[in-house]
Amino acid sequence: MSVAATAPAHGAPRAGEPLLEVRGLTVSIGRGPDALTAVRGIDLTLQRGESLGLVGESGAGKSLSMLSVTSLLPRGARVGGSVRLEGRELIGLRSRELRRVRGAEIGMVFQDPMTSLNPVFTIGRQVEEAIRIHQPGLSRSEVAKAAVALLAAVAIPAPRERLHSYPFELSGGMRQRVMIAIAIANNPKLLIADEPTTALDVTIQAQILDLLRRLAAEREMALVLITHDLGVIAGMVDRVAVMYAGRVVEERTTAELFASPRHPYTKALLSCIPRADRPDARVLGIPGSPATLRPPPPGCAFAPRCPDAVDACHEVDPALEGEPGARIACLVASGRVAATRPGEPGPR
Repeated sequence: MSVAATAPAHGAPRAGEPLLEVRGLTVSIGRGPDALTAVRGIDLTLQRGESLGLVGESGAGKSLSMLSVTSLLPRGARVGGSVRLEGRELIGLRSRELRRVRGAEIGMVFQDPMTSLNPVFTIGRQVEEAIRIHQPGLSRSEVAKAAVALLAAVAIPAPRERLHSYPFELSGGMRQRVMIAIAIANNPKLLIADEPTTALDVTIQAQILDLLRRLAAEREMALVLITHDLGVIAGMVDRVAVMYAGRVVEERTTAELFASPRHPYTKALLSCIPRADRPDARVLGIPGSPATLRPPPPGCAFAPRCPDAVDACHEVDPALEGEPGARIACLVASGRVAATRPGEPGPR
């Protein structure tokens, strides 16, 4: 018996309808003068089976944006805008309805498995619980077989024996594989992986990324990979959305983004990646500090750190414009203003 055979069937989608559609998403924390708008109007679309990388420095709003999809935000956070999964609005759903979506239609892999796995329960109990909640019709033996199959699917050695292990008995890489097994237990349509390799060494990191890519392809899941490291997503995703100060500033196919980045922030992120083909190349950092959003700065949030900023950049907050899959929010890179720096004469 395969896990896929027992998982809840996905509903029949309408022709041409995206799997995930996010429009005007905002996330605010706190109230009054100290309120912080951490996500400032995100628009994203994800097709079935597509993979998207969500990248940017810490504090850019990447995790909050995706936590909004399943309403797993911290206490006190307020969400605005729209999040639709196959046309169904998720924002405003009651807790009972959201619990049916989480785990069954959307799976999530978090950064640190030790904060997600319960240390006093065995691996088997935790994997089986994820199956049993959404597939109550299965017998105890069927659930146990499905749990073994899941651990085998994520390449955990001796999966039947590992059912009796506790999280502290496994390595960091093995614990993350267990988290992935729980996330895919019910064949979700969408898998969100939030910095899934940050706490792992380089060798194990590559194994986990390969595992995520293989499982997404085999199970025809859409994948959102959240990371602060552009190097992680090379070869992993179809499309990249670069976030800065709570907004998407550039969205391109992965090949186009690495070949010819357009936004100055994307270029700066790429300059931070060591090049294996150019070992003598200098690895640069991004000058300055990430923008404070309490309150948001006037104009483009990246302007104070941008080498290409002109006077207008400090006054106008550029909209994300362009064709789907090739959008940019930059006055200079998009050609909306001339590329002259403050104090320099404009073109004749």
